[in-house]
Amino acid sequence: MKQLFDKVKLSIKHLEVLHKVFENKKNYNLPEEKDDFEIYFENTNSLLKTFNELKLFDSIYNQKDRQMILADLFEYILLGRGFYSIGTKRNNNLNKGKFIKGILHFVNLLMCYESITINVERRNLFIDKLSKIIPIIKKEKFYKELRTFKDNIGLPESDASKELKNYFDKLLPKTAGGLWHELLVYIFLLRNNYGFILPLLLHQKLYSKTDHIVPPDFLLLTRDKRIYGIEVGIKKEIQSGAFSIKTAIPTATIDTINSRNSDRCPICRKWINFCPFVIDNYSNLDYIIERIEVKCLDNCTIFSKEEIANGICKFSKYSRGQTKTLKYTHHKLSYDKHYHYKSFLNHVTVKMKNTIIQANDNTAIKTHYPYYSGLEELIRN
Repeated sequence: MKQLFDKVKLSIKHLEVLHKVFENKKNYNLPEEKDDFEIYFENTNSLLKTFNELKLFDSIYNQKDRQMILADLFEYILLGRGFYSIGTKRNNNLNKGKFIKGILHFVNLLMCYESITINVERRNLFIDKLSKIIPIIKKEKFYKELRTFKDNIGLPESDASKELKNYFDKLLPKTAGGLWHELLVYIFLLRNNYGFILPLLLHQKLYSKTDHIVPPDFLLLTRDKRIYGIEVGIKKEIQSGAFSIKTAIPTATIDTINSRNSDRCPICRKWINFCPFVIDNYSNLDYIIERIEVKCLDNCTIFSKEEIANGICKFSKYSRGQTKTLKYTHHKLSYDKHYHYKSFLNHVTVKMKNTIIQANDNTAIKTHYPYYSGLEELIRN
């Protein structure tokens, strides 16, 4: 990640050097260059005055919208510039696969960042380092309260106040899946060859002289010359409806709540990452995915069945309803949630743990490929 951030910094430094050369009067040596300096000076001052009146600088970094701004930076890097790395060859599946693979690994990193919802020590370390780099953060209203808060935050059951939860959200880029779902939907559309994808994630509003519309997250241009809007996440029906009415472009809503792309383990309260097996296969565009659910014991080529059954893999999920005839399902955690299998084994009795390991339950031990519902009817029609 350091290399990624360093490259962004180089772009900023490049522009800073360009500006510093032109703003310095000493760099205008010839008499006829006096006008050149004055033109640059006058336009710089007028630009700053106009942008201050618009409060444009606040839209680049501010407390209120910080989580959106941080997410926008990543989306610009990955979907605004990064996708050019794919190249322009028609059948360049190798580079497209590498891009998909990179997105999946990046989503895992976003899930790792989310661990500070429950890890107080790491959260405070992050806050302390951040406030040293950006001292103004120490003056923000809920900074001290968050720094001294000793429990989890960002979870529904947290005792934190609504205001403190909202403040915590401002410190990470679109927490609890907002950013990673948008990125995953992009590669989902790409891999399934639905059509040409136009990300509008950086465009919260589209303006005309007299009006504006709020666009969906993506426009999809199908090969049969139809256009669809794709909105990531439910509860945006009014917004999507208004866009469709004004543009006559039908819009589909992607269901993120019921997707298996982000399961938070009920035990450790951390997100369950995509495993290397899923990442490798999903990023191989020649690999045909027949089932979204992966039976780890039957399908995995990275760990042996014995290793998986013993909880060696950090990524396997466990989900199993209780069945009368199967004793290895008779435990207090059988209620159809998705756990880290490794965490699950550590929260049953030693006797039950051994029983579960010996059972080699290929129904319960699983993981999933990225998948989203909501496009079926739209594409079929």
